[in-house]
Amino acid sequence: MGEADVTLSQTEEKPPDSALVPGEDSVVWSHEVEVCLFHAMIGHKPVGVNRHFHMICIRDKFSQNIGRQVSSSVIWDHLGTMYDMQALHESEILPFPNTEKSFSLPEEIIQEVKGGKLGSEEDTKEEFRMEREPPATHEEGQ
Repeated sequence: MGEADVTLSQTEEKPPDSALVPGEDSVVWSHEVEVCLFHAMIGHKPVGVNRHFHMICIRDKFSQNIGRQVSSSVIWDHLGTMYDMQALHESEILPFPNTEKSFSLPEEIIQEVKGGKLGSEEDTKEEFRMEREPPATHEEGQ
């Protein structure tokens, strides 16, 4: 894509790391720059439980496309002017079941914990291992 119009709020040259600090740079959102953003968003939805991970990918691709480092907050702000990001986030289907169920431990376990009757972790692991492994019934010579 080409070099985009990016204006800096300060006239002095900044080190590369400070270019990612929010609020220090702003993007002139021309049609070409928006196309670069949409191209960077291909395959990445900035909504749902993984929205921040997707935004990192979007930011990296977008910065590469326009040839400048742009902070995620600048991209979030611009997407917020075009879309209702909160509504999109809430409408996103979770990739796993997320229903709340009431749960309480059985009283006998609570009493064992309070009384200190539970064995060590190694004892518990050994008991579990013995329950899961069937005894060896293989005889040699048959």
